[in-house]
Amino acid sequence: MASLQGDFASARSLNEESLSIRRELGDRQGIATSLNSLGDMAGAQGDYASARSLYGEGLSIARQMGDRWGIVALLNNLGIVAYEQGAYASARSLHEESISIRRELGDRRGIAISLNNLGNVAHEQGDYASARSLYEESLSILRELGDRRGIAYSLEAFAGLAAAQLERERAPRIWGAAEALREEIGSPLPPNEQDRYDRWVAAALAAMADDAAFDHAWQEGRAMTMEEAVHLATGEL
Repeated sequence: MASLQGDFASARSLNEESLSIRRELGDRQGIATSLNSLGDMAGAQGDYASARSLYGEGLSIARQMGDRWGIVALLNNLGIVAYEQGAYASARSLHEESISIRRELGDRRGIAISLNNLGNVAHEQGDYASARSLYEESLSILRELGDRRGIAYSLEAFAGLAAAQLERERAPRIWGAAEALREEIGSPLPPNEQDRYDRWVAAALAAMADDAAFDHAWQEGRAMTMEEAVHLATGEL
């Protein structure tokens, strides 16, 4: 809960206490889980070196135990770290391994997450067609699951893609809708994602070259229902 509300200091402290107790108990699966959670906290605060180390230790334990659910989560998170550091080939490989196992496990939410992450990699590599296809498949699953936090991430991904393709009014509308959804569910954007988000928004604003029109489009998006925003993102509206 602390993590979802952006209180990463409290989240980190709680996870460190959990890890300490699990080490005393010799609970190896629990240790891997706590390492993964601590990696999340480090990554959310932009400490990618610590995140990679924590995820790596957790993955080693999960592989030794044959814990496939733990393996896919840690592979995914290592892929995110690689992506954030610009190592796109490594990120793609990690996400592809993760999604392959998730399909075998029937982990639909995990599949949606990995698809969105693969879409982000394709976006950064300039393969917009692949990015859109991956985002659409991810969003379809998230809608079926009713995962509103996941949908907010998906909308932001679509907005970034629209901005990259110079869809000047569509991008701020989608961002506005995602912002309103995050406020509604009480899930702020993690600090480590804020820089990229701000960079994309600033570039879109500069491309539009009309602050008032940009803000008007943004406010239109904020007034949309979640379903309207989804239809706009996928090109149905």
